[in-house]
Parts: sequence; C-alpha cells; structure tokens
Amino acid sequence: MKIIKKAEHLRTAGLFRESLKLWKRIYKKALKKADIALTSDALIALGDLNRIIGNFKIAISYYEEACEIAQAVGNKLSEADALTGISLCKKATGEWKEALKILKKARKIYESSDDNKAIYFTLWAEGAIWRWGGRIKKSIDSFHKAFEGFKEIKDNEGIGYSCCGLGGSLRIYGNYEESMRYYKMANEIFHKIGDKFGIAYSFCGIGNALRMMNDFKGAEENFKKALDIYSKIGDIVSSSYTLWSMAMVYILKGKYKTALQYIEKAEKNFKKCEDPRGLIYCKLQRGMIQYLNKKKKMAVKYFNEAWQNAQIQDFALERKYAQALLNGKYSLPYNIP
Repeated sequence: MKIIKKAEHLRTAGLFRESLKLWKRIYKKALKKADIALTSDALIALGDLNRIIGNFKIAISYYEEACEIAQAVGNKLSEADALTGISLCKKATGEWKEALKILKKARKIYESSDDNKAIYFTLWAEGAIWRWGGRIKKSIDSFHKAFEGFKEIKDNEGIGYSCCGLGGSLRIYGNYEESMRYYKMANEIFHKIGDKFGIAYSFCGIGNALRMMNDFKGAEENFKKALDIYSKIGDIVSSSYTLWSMAMVYILKGKYKTALQYIEKAEKNFKKCEDPRGLIYCKLQRGMIQYLNKKKKMAVKYFNEAWQNAQIQDFALERKYAQALLNGKYSLPYNIP
C-alpha cells in the first residue's frame, strides 16, 4: 500500500506526527476491512510513534491492544513486538525493573523464531534499561552485544543506535574519548542513511563528550545542532536531555540565569512526558545553582528531594550523585556525566 510506504518514509525522515496521522488512517481502514494483520501492524506503529513523541500512556494502550489481538490469533512475533514497545515505555517512565521483565518475555519469543534482528534490538533496549537503572557495566555489555550483532547482519540503523548507546554509557563510566569515538561513528552512519533523529541524538552525544572534556564551546555548538533538528522534527523526549545538557554548560560557565531558562524548558518537557529521571537531574542542577548563589538551605532541599526520588525509583547513579552532593564530595559546580 502506498499510504504505508509514505507513512514509513515520514517516520524515517523524523516527521513523526505526520507519520502518526497516516497510521491512524491506515488503522481505521484496517478495522473497516477486518484485516487483522494490518490492524495489528498499525497498532504497533501507533504505539511506536506515540512512544517516540513522549505519549507513553497512549503508546502502552496501543501496544496492549496489539498484544491482545496477537495472542488471540496466535501471532507470537507481533506479540513480542508489542511487548518490546511496552517495555521501552515502562523504562521511560521509570519502571525499569518491570521493563526488563517484559523485555525478557519478548526476547524468548524472538529466540524461538530465530529473528536475529529483533533479538539484537532487545539487546539494545536492555542496554538502555540497564543505563536508566544506573547499572552501567551491564548496560555497556548489552549495548556491545547489540553492536556486534547488528554488525554481523549489516544493519546500519542498528549499528548507529548501538554506537549511541555505547557512547552514553561509556561517558558515564568515565571513558570520554571512547564515548566520543562511538558518537562520531553514529553521526557518520546517520548522515549516510538520512536518519534525522539519529543525527540529532548523536550531535547531543558528541556535545556531552566534549562537555566532559571541558570543551564547552564545542559542546554548545553540538547541542545547538541537536536542538535545531529536534525542533524541526517536533521531538520533546530526547531534546529535553539536550536542554538539560545545555543548562549544565551554562552552570559550569557561571551563567546561572541562562542555565535556569534551559532547566525550566527541560522540566516542562519532562513533566509532560512523565519522566522522573529527567526531573531528578533538574533538581540536582537547581540545587547547584542555589548553592553557588550562597543559598545552602535551598540547595540541600533540592539535593534531598533528588535523593528521595532516586531512592523510590532505584536509580543508582542519580542517588549516588545526590548523596555525594549532600555530603560535599563533589566540588561545585559538578559536571554530571
């Protein structure tokens, strides 16, 4: 169907909301024709697109409907696709342990069907989930397995996103040069295949690697490139972290008013997406600014709130950062990886 090709072309081009409109039309047509296979495909596409633009609850409802249909007709692969989508939504809203359980169910199905591409995707997703939970060694291991798998089947998109995953986790692990290498590799791949979201994502990663190497000018340049693309494609999920990163640069440069403007934008998006992890990072930044403005009581208040929220979600890294700031372990401003 031409409309499906057009919808997928729009998705690849990063025009997610335009693609979403077409997939809604496809879904309605599939229902009228009682085309179960197309209905299932449309539901998963609608779940994917809503997840990408940060509508996680809506995405889960589409995935769950797809899962019910798949179970009713015995389509195990479609069920696994829906479960993988639910897992990624759960991760994004902080339920990372539940996300891992669901993802393991999906992988078992893919393994029984010898669907290698899907297996490698679940390894990539696992890396992202471990990273969310702050288990960085496990995250690196999963991303590396995904990277090697996608290389084996010559899937450039998979290689690119695995590079981004490795770049992020290696940065947190303190290996900034390797982080930069993987992000640059990803950026080159995404330019070749025309993946606009990937290009933006990798620019943000390059910026963060430069930030950790104290190249604030280079970091800011790359963040601006990322934000420009994110703005054009209408992203608010990943761009929120770029806004946070930009705020971090301005804190490090001593420009607290400008930093607060970026924090406020990031917070607005994190609240809209119901991302508890992003809000914790913003609290840490607000605490730093209060401390640097000689308002230690307010700083402690923000650090305490960040620690408590990280404790609830069992975010190991964020809890560690908040505790260390409370204990005065880090010199302020602290350049959070």
